[in-house]
Amino acid sequence: MKYPYPFNRIWAKISLLLILITFLPLSILGYMAVTIQQNMVTSQVRGMNYGFSRLIAFQIYSIMRNARAGLDTMAFSRDIASVDRNRIQPILRNFLQNNPIFDGVSVYGFDKNLIAHAGRQLPLENPGSLFTSAAFDRYGGATIGRAGEAQFKRLIYSDDGLIHGALVAALNQDLLARTLNEILSLLTQAYANLNIYVLDSDYRVIASTKQAPFIEGNHFATWSDDPQVVNRFQLSLKDLPGHSYETPPWWIVNIAKPGALVSLLQLQDRVMQIATFTGLIALLFGSLFGRTFITMPLQRLVGAAFTISQGDLGRPVPLVSHDEVGELAEAFEVMRVNLKRMQADLREKFDEVQTLYGVAKDISLTLNFGDLLELILDRAMKIVMADRGSIMILEESSQELTIHAAKGIDKEVIEKSRVKLGDRVSGFVLQTGRPMLIVDTLKSPNFSKLKDGNIAGGTMLSVPLIAKDKRLGVLNISKSTPYTLDERDLELFTGLAHQAAIAIENARLYTLAITDELTQLYIRRFFYQRLNEELRRARRYKGACTVMILDIDHFKKFNDTYGHPQGDLVLVHVARILKSCMRKVDIVSRLGGEEFAVVCPELPTEAAAVPAERIRHSIETARLDLGGVKVNVTVSIGLADFPRHARTQEDLIERSDQALYHAKHTGRNRVCTYDEVPRETDDGDEDPENSSPEDNRAPDPKTP
Repeated sequence: MKYPYPFNRIWAKISLLLILITFLPLSILGYMAVTIQQNMVTSQVRGMNYGFSRLIAFQIYSIMRNARAGLDTMAFSRDIASVDRNRIQPILRNFLQNNPIFDGVSVYGFDKNLIAHAGRQLPLENPGSLFTSAAFDRYGGATIGRAGEAQFKRLIYSDDGLIHGALVAALNQDLLARTLNEILSLLTQAYANLNIYVLDSDYRVIASTKQAPFIEGNHFATWSDDPQVVNRFQLSLKDLPGHSYETPPWWIVNIAKPGALVSLLQLQDRVMQIATFTGLIALLFGSLFGRTFITMPLQRLVGAAFTISQGDLGRPVPLVSHDEVGELAEAFEVMRVNLKRMQADLREKFDEVQTLYGVAKDISLTLNFGDLLELILDRAMKIVMADRGSIMILEESSQELTIHAAKGIDKEVIEKSRVKLGDRVSGFVLQTGRPMLIVDTLKSPNFSKLKDGNIAGGTMLSVPLIAKDKRLGVLNISKSTPYTLDERDLELFTGLAHQAAIAIENARLYTLAITDELTQLYIRRFFYQRLNEELRRARRYKGACTVMILDIDHFKKFNDTYGHPQGDLVLVHVARILKSCMRKVDIVSRLGGEEFAVVCPELPTEAAAVPAERIRHSIETARLDLGGVKVNVTVSIGLADFPRHARTQEDLIERSDQALYHAKHTGRNRVCTYDEVPRETDDGDEDPENSSPEDNRAPDPKTP
């Protein structure tokens, strides 16, 4: 690739045209052809200027958009939302390392005082309007006039949607200027007769081509009185359709150097001197010559430049001629290839950010531990179209990894898989804390050493799940075809695993907070909370909701006969059967002691009586080993529903409790609905059996 030289070959063609005009008549028409050519070149130069301006504007818009997207991603982080300096400070430093487009970043609390910062300190001129300006910057499209004062602001929200603080970041002006100068350098190679400037709202120079005139100090000087300026063009970034929201009000100014137009004006003067001696043949021959060797190559080149300015980088720039115009076309082709490569890289990065944001958004809405693992695995496998995948969780007591979510793996393998920390691929990855990518499982010596058993061909990726230095588990993804996962997938999954680990730890802590340690059922407080939610839903949609209360018959005898540890086994035994007989949407809870309760959404008592009877029968027929003795356990169950039996939470629980007492009074080991409870009872009557010590039950439940 040669750089443009003086237009000696084009001048040779023009000289030949002058010779033809000298010896041929009708030169007046030849002069008209030169005039038309001058207008065409002027129009083409302005078209190229507009194309260059659009390319530069698109790069500025991309930089601003990526900067805002990176800041948005961090603003939604749970650690940032905590407004805790100790948690935020390392995140800010890591953010600046990974986002060099920013020069500094700070977090302000709700009281508008600085909590943490990294990089250059960001003094706020008006802290009183911090939240207003942050909201306007995010939703109102606040512009950045001066590059040196470029600040982005984002609101920080708590989990309940309230404003917790604000995030302020400063754009790295030096990096922005270097990036723009690199682009201008490419454009200078493509078109040597053009000076290009990028100016902020105060007409201070952000970037310009080398040795560009009209710069005094750091400001752009006027050009209106300079006689050497024959063609100029300026464009505001705000004038570009579709980009005005995220684009600052900066200017791009193009000024053509004296060159081709001056030569054409000189040629016009010469033609005018001999206009009376020219003829029709010179005009026809000169017009044909100029169109074939000058106008058409330029027209094809301008057409290619216009195509690039419209964002179409897939069409190659044609070789229009073998002179300087041809070299200019080659330079355009090099620029097009480079821009296409840059566009592809930006698109890949944007897709990765969009993918991580989408996954983080989905998993942040799920706190159920099992549902969360299934959701994470499903999203991870869809990203790379994986054939098999699993999430293994580390059990703290045994320090072994077990499969908690899997797809494409046999059920028998799932049940038997137990991997000690440090063993096999998963144990090794979690112990070292480093992800492992195997592009071809049959050719990897490291994989064969860690793998126990037969090795299936393909490619696999194993990423550790670590949150706050706590080892949680491993995410495994594999495909049957080798070399279908690469380093880009590894980088993407590393970021995904970090977000997934935080969500898993939060879900694990939430599950521990609402789960009974012995029976692994929901605790009393969570039962009342969920019952209240289901009753509100039933009222809104005019549906039904049944409460089922269970009590183990003669539970005190188990404790007195076999001891309290064996009594705990009875509770676990009943809880396991109870949970296996109910739907996934039912809320199965332990109220306290030997009493259990179930909320059955969208079921009246007639429908809920079916699983209740199944529970009673399953517990009755199951034999439990207590210290070598096989025993039978029975339960009594009471049912009542909303809205037929009760309209409030307190009344619904009381009606279910009355049905349970009726089941016990009438022989135990049975299911009773509130419809079966006698409406008129003598308060002085008392079932002797019911007054026995084993039926001393907790007081009537009340709303917490």
